[in-house]
Amino acid sequence: RDEGPPKEIQDIRDNSKDGEYWESLAHIIPERTLKLWDALGDALLEYHKVLTRRSELFSQATALQRQNS
Repeated sequence: RDEGPPKEIQDIRDNSKDGEYWESLAHIIPERTLKLWDALGDALLEYHKVLTRRSELFSQATALQRQNS
């Protein structure tokens, strides 16, 4: 039965660069890209507001057309 390396070898692990590794992953997406995504998100929210308002106005116009007929 092969159970992997002996326990004393498993316990010896160089973790001196772990912090550096995780810190680098925290900044994997460039700041410029994050700013672009934020701007696009804001623009989409504004577009959603415009479409919502347009839908409300269309519903009002349809109701007025029905009243006028």
